[in-house]
Amino acid sequence: MSYGIYFDSTTPAEALRQALHTLYNVAPEFVYVGPYEQLNSYGGPDPIVLITPVDGPFGHELQAGDKLQELTRATPLELAQAVCRIARSRALVDEGSPAPDYWFLVAADGSFGRVMTDPDNEDLTILYALEPISGEPGLKVVPPPDWAKTW
Repeated sequence: MSYGIYFDSTTPAEALRQALHTLYNVAPEFVYVGPYEQLNSYGGPDPIVLITPVDGPFGHELQAGDKLQELTRATPLELAQAVCRIARSRALVDEGSPAPDYWFLVAADGSFGRVMTDPDNEDLTILYALEPISGEPGLKVVPPPDWAKTW
């Protein structure tokens, strides 16, 4: 299993690192925070989690593989929910459908629901929710198209 989770850019990356330590006892030195270009000069041990900056409102990309899964025993959605609750952040997680612009939005309280991102913008800008999300009551809800109602 691999993780690819995008966290809200207003949340400090250090808060995400600390949440992983608090929740799963991941030592901070095993969480690299910074741009890919500087990873080769990272002075710590080989990281098991990368938190790198990306453009847009969800500007922290968390990437990890089997080592983190062994520690957490969590799916990407479960990991995002736990980290969001501790770091008081929001996250986008791939929801697994064939539609590339449908994601799960995880709110700061851990609630989640499907959202549509802007297909004309690569920075994961949310257009609207496809279902109500209790932790995001102000987010406009537009029902999904008929082909997507078999979730």
